[in-house]
Amino acid sequence: MKILNLQRFRLKRQNLFAASPLVLTCLILLVSNYGCVKKVQVETQLEIQNVQSRESNSLYKITGSTNLPESSRISVAAVRYLRPTSGQPGVLLNSNTSSKISILARQIVEVKQGKWEADLNLWQVAPDGRFEEVWQANQTQMKLTPESGVTFIATFNPGAQWEKSDNRKLEEKLQLNQDLEGKLVRFTNEGEKYAQASQTLLIPLPTGKTTPPRLLPEDINGGWGNRYQILPESKITRTTSIAPTKSRQTNASLLPSEFLR
Repeated sequence: MKILNLQRFRLKRQNLFAASPLVLTCLILLVSNYGCVKKVQVETQLEIQNVQSRESNSLYKITGSTNLPESSRISVAAVRYLRPTSGQPGVLLNSNTSSKISILARQIVEVKQGKWEADLNLWQVAPDGRFEEVWQANQTQMKLTPESGVTFIATFNPGAQWEKSDNRKLEEKLQLNQDLEGKLVRFTNEGEKYAQASQTLLIPLPTGKTTPPRLLPEDINGGWGNRYQILPESKITRTTSIAPTKSRQTNASLLPSEFLR
């Protein structure tokens, strides 16, 4: 009895495909289309390959590679972690809620053929000519101790790719956010993805002096300059004489040649 039922099932299946070959074709197309729609996720690559000092100890050239789309904008920053003076020296700063970050320099670069590079100047010149980092201008008020290393951070944020032009479609932005995959991916407080790579180098604090910078009006009195100073009025060094008329004035009738033609 079971053998008879099995034979009937096989006969019905053969008759189904023999009577309607279109069924087999539809099944093949369905399987192939599913394979085409399913997109293979590629891990996001963002790497800092080299950090090298240039002409002086303050200028650094950072180069890297990525598989992000062409002309993608990457934020490259150099930061130094600062901890309270009373803190324990062995505590990791990135896990200490009371630690602070000082951004020494920052630059936005674009990806060109899978490569990117940035030039950062970590120092500034104090009013007395001393070289210093930006946080050292208020070091006495901050009462913070710097870490011995400077961390170079490269960040790709999909939401920041449309700051220069707003004519991009929202679908493209959402797609770019979804394409981020891998161990370099982080999440913002709003749940949006971003990719980040970092590298830390032991860089000492700046030393030495140079010519003090010239104070500009915008550097004085909050940008107002010395409001009490009244600039002297410009004096005319020479008198301008009026050119004499070629002919004397008269009440005589106009000549025919003087009429407007």
